[in-house]
Amino acid sequence: PPRMRTWESEFNVASWIRLSGAGGDLVLSVRHQDEAGEHVTLVDRTSAEGDGSALMSGLVRLRFTGDVSAVEVVVKLSNAAMRYQVDELFFQRRGSKLTRDDKLISNF
Repeated sequence: PPRMRTWESEFNVASWIRLSGAGGDLVLSVRHQDEAGEHVTLVDRTSAEGDGSALMSGLVRLRFTGDVSAVEVVVKLSNAAMRYQVDELFFQRRGSKLTRDDKLISNF
């Protein structure tokens, strides 16, 4: 069979997350699905005491093989009593050859 195209790209990921209820740990990650399977990449992790906001951010390098069928930004909580709301989500591709208009992928 023909060899599938593999490529990498870096992304800036940031999110303001409003928290309420119990305290615990938060993990922000990017999950993507391509022809090689499902991949999860850690963006940031933090601990929270309860009510408040957390800015989570990081630079991630994602490797893609073949066609990409899904990309998701995921928040995981360590405590089921924790509640959250995403106030802002920023997902921006990095690259010197990109124009300013090419860089912004999502701003929720």
